[in-house]
Amino acid sequence: MIEKYYSGVIEQIYNRIGKETRNIVMANYSNDFSIENLEVIRRYQSNEDNVFFAYSEFSYNTLVGAYEPFLDIICNMHRRFIGGSFDDFQKECGVYYLHRQVLNSYYETGECFREETVLLNEVAYEQRRMTMAIVDMLKRLSEVRPLMIVINRFQMASKSSIETIKYLIDNPCTNIGIVLGVNVQVKGTDSTVEVWDRIVESLEDRSAIYYIGSAGQQKNHIRDTSDDELYITTNFEQSIQEASNIMEFLDYEQARRGCRIIEHKIKFEDAWIDEKSLRRFYLIYARTSVLLGEMSKAIELTNEYKALIPESDSEHYFSIYYFMKGTCYMYQGKLEKAEGCAKKAYDYALLADDELLEFKSELLSVMIKMSGWYNIFFCVQDIPVSDEFIEKIIKHGYRNHLAHIYIYAYDNSRDVVKQSFYDESLLKHFTKGLELAKKIGNEQLVYDAYQKIIMLASTNGLNEIAFLYVIRTYEFMKEHGNIYVARVLTAIGYNLSAMGKNELVDDYYDAAINMLYYLKLPEDIAEVYYNKSLNYIMQGNYKEAVQALLIAMKTIIKLHLNSLRVCNTSKVYALLALASIFSGDRFSCERYLLSCKQFLNYVIYRVIDSTRTETVHDYSRCDDEMFLYSFASAMLLWHDDKKEEAFLRFEDAERYLVNAEGNEFFAYSIYRKSRIKLFEQLGKNELIEHERILLDAHSKRMHEIAEAAPLEMLKNINLESLSEGFINERQIDLLVKQQGLAKDYQSSKRQIEFISIWQTIVDVNDQKKETMIENAMSNFINHFSLDCALIIDLHAKEPQVLYNDTECDMTDEVIKGICDIMIDYPEGFATSKLGEDFYEHENIISYFGVDDVCSFAAVPFIKNDALSSVLIAYVRMKDNWHGSIERYMLNEDDLSIFKLLFRELEYSIARIEANEKANEMNRRLKQAAVTDMLTGIYNRAGMYQEIEKLEKRISVTSGGMDVGLMFIDLDNFKHYNDTYGHDIGDLILKEMAFIFREVAKDRGFVSRYGGDEFIIVIESCSRYELENIAKDIYARIAEADGFSRQITKYLNHDVEFKEEKNITCSIGISYERNVTSESQITELIKKADDLMYTVKTGEKGHYAFF
Repeated sequence: MIEKYYSGVIEQIYNRIGKETRNIVMANYSNDFSIENLEVIRRYQSNEDNVFFAYSEFSYNTLVGAYEPFLDIICNMHRRFIGGSFDDFQKECGVYYLHRQVLNSYYETGECFREETVLLNEVAYEQRRMTMAIVDMLKRLSEVRPLMIVINRFQMASKSSIETIKYLIDNPCTNIGIVLGVNVQVKGTDSTVEVWDRIVESLEDRSAIYYIGSAGQQKNHIRDTSDDELYITTNFEQSIQEASNIMEFLDYEQARRGCRIIEHKIKFEDAWIDEKSLRRFYLIYARTSVLLGEMSKAIELTNEYKALIPESDSEHYFSIYYFMKGTCYMYQGKLEKAEGCAKKAYDYALLADDELLEFKSELLSVMIKMSGWYNIFFCVQDIPVSDEFIEKIIKHGYRNHLAHIYIYAYDNSRDVVKQSFYDESLLKHFTKGLELAKKIGNEQLVYDAYQKIIMLASTNGLNEIAFLYVIRTYEFMKEHGNIYVARVLTAIGYNLSAMGKNELVDDYYDAAINMLYYLKLPEDIAEVYYNKSLNYIMQGNYKEAVQALLIAMKTIIKLHLNSLRVCNTSKVYALLALASIFSGDRFSCERYLLSCKQFLNYVIYRVIDSTRTETVHDYSRCDDEMFLYSFASAMLLWHDDKKEEAFLRFEDAERYLVNAEGNEFFAYSIYRKSRIKLFEQLGKNELIEHERILLDAHSKRMHEIAEAAPLEMLKNINLESLSEGFINERQIDLLVKQQGLAKDYQSSKRQIEFISIWQTIVDVNDQKKETMIENAMSNFINHFSLDCALIIDLHAKEPQVLYNDTECDMTDEVIKGICDIMIDYPEGFATSKLGEDFYEHENIISYFGVDDVCSFAAVPFIKNDALSSVLIAYVRMKDNWHGSIERYMLNEDDLSIFKLLFRELEYSIARIEANEKANEMNRRLKQAAVTDMLTGIYNRAGMYQEIEKLEKRISVTSGGMDVGLMFIDLDNFKHYNDTYGHDIGDLILKEMAFIFREVAKDRGFVSRYGGDEFIIVIESCSRYELENIAKDIYARIAEADGFSRQITKYLNHDVEFKEEKNITCSIGISYERNVTSESQITELIKKADDLMYTVKTGEKGHYAFF
């Protein structure tokens, strides 16, 4: 029956094409079913007079491509029905400028190529634009020929394909009909769940989901799609290219999935891939990880790439390596490290004489100065970029990067922005960048450009300019999605508040919250509540301000954020402290001030050079936080009746207010009024008048601003049409929890994956302990985005530092101090400057710099009730919090995984040490079997072992080997033994062996053949060389003078020696060219032995040649 129902659904949609708008349906069934043999498929395929019919059946054991099958349908239909230039067709369809190269290359070769790279801050925007392009091209083609598509097993689709269907559902086309067949017993991947649920919800609302029955018994080969092992990759080169295509089409989740499959086969199935393909694979995977925001994984992959750099053309590959690593560090906020990598990338590019890599390295260096344009509003100062480099950018066609540089690198001063109210062209570079952004069709950058001016104006008190640009933003972006409109509404609320129109603010904030709630963007909602708190403070509603700030802080903590886009975490704490003290909550004020100080100490005790231009640091813009912190501290001291101390703290606040006044509109009045009141109590009448003048001037200006507020600009914004009802705090709290759980789930998945990798890293037997630890720690630090780690081992009598990159000198005193503290924490601990217990652990954190540490984890390992080892890991304070995309607040979850990982590391270290001891014992046993224990040289067995090795070497060479052999017997040895005893005899044997070993060094080997007989084997048959060795032996013996000095020292009394009784030796020498077998060497031994015997029976103490 399923065939009948499936065919019926297809025919129904086919016949609706061109007549009805909503022509997308889902046909659900149980168990597996193939549509290949459906009669309706064959019939419609052969009849294309009116409708272009395409069907696709996804497989359970191959990776589905990006935008499959829509890309191939577009290419096929264009070739058949339009022809000509595909680039022109794209322009006609409004395809984004940066995407046309990707689509052209795929159309022409099947392999995607893109020169100008994607920026991390524009990933989501580019993904939307690519989906829109696919849909717009399908719609345009359907005008030429109506289109019917059947996709079976659609649950296997990539995220990009599912997003395309969602866009077509939301923007239906009469000329396109689609049937989606779904096996309900097989789920899609985790990355597609959210968009899949939205599709199902939309189709259910339209009654467009049909259940068409069961296909019978479940097939054995069908497995859960979350199991990556179900994909069978046989042609790695093809698989790598497919992953590359998916990445270039911006479906990074699917590209990551493909890369994980390949990685699994390499690491766990010992699949072989040639080094060139492997290098390409690691680059593709690293780029994918960067654009997914997974910098720790990207660094791990770049290190894999580095290990594969060949000796030939190494400069080229090292330039790529440092470029990728610098990119990762830039997005991690490690700007100094990033700049170092960019410099190395450039130096290697010069050595490689690669002009393109030189350019990319220079461009990276420029980007680093602006944090890669990720999560920044504006730069603290202008960033100089030379005209020569601007020409290079133009030459290479990096127009999007150039637009960013024009917008962000210049026009960052208050004076320039102030003049722009009357003439925007005065923003010379900004205007260039804005025009270029519009020319290439980058609406996201246009929006970001306006946000730059809005934030610059707002923070400098130029709210009328900010308001003007808010309205311009709205007019430009109102057709481009609710997220932009919601952010514009937030900006309107903020600027209305700054202009004193406090009573109008909540309507805009509430509308923004409503839109953001349905977009599921809790971070944006937290920013709205932060802004609401400023308005509450301005109105004197301090308890409401605390409540709004707590919602923002809860979001930061639950979602593991480093900060909000609009402010540092320290500012949220400072505002909480200020609002708390004004609402009469002294205890909370003190608590929040402590948390604020934990962050700000990094600023307070750091020398700030505001003229720096090589890197833009957040700490140079902390005047807001410092003002609020000083203000709240002063109020707390005043509350505690410490008025003189409060006065001094007010003076600190005054200094910071000079640079923060534009941002502090909400607190300015209460600040001045508080100072006046304190000055009155202190009797500082001479200061009061000045304060009143400043307060009156501020009040007058605020009144003028409020009166001049261009409210008529808001007339085109209909809040009722933008809002779907009031969203309460309980709903927001639930959304934050859901998003937090989703983040934690993804984090758990990554940790589980890392555990597998970790087990592979530490479960080795062929590495030295030091190598294994270094490799393991490198991966550990990268994966968890740590800065420093320390391992102290206490198994031995003396503590051993197994790993330390903390720059802290691990003296005995420091190690003892750390270990003594850790004994009191057998379960370990994890803390951060977000936690109230941070300073409880100051005693141990202080070893590494309390102010410099952001979050800290300490893990002790206890064995038999004694401390056996300690792991310390921590993250340092960052120079650029907003530019970073990875979290830095270590917590109890991290502590748990650290314990698991390092318990395994401990076991591996113990196993390696045991193996090393066993190997050493075996080595010694083997050595004893072939070594003469008295003299330390080979015994007879050792000699024949070396001869075997020699024979093996001979077997792989052509023509044999030249060998010389000396058979040596000691003369007068019996005299020494009989006269001075066996101990002296042993001494003589050792001294003579030493001489023989020295003359044979680097030329052969020596062995004790038995008793006082020795054999030297030399890899030469040169009579001249062999004779010189013999002469050298006699010269050394003569110099030893019968070893009288050694004997006298041993016996501890003088001994008289008769020269004729001095120890010497007789030597028989044989040699032969082109020796090829052991039997020939044995023959040489016999000849030399016979000759030595002849020498010995005649005149002793000389040598003879055979």
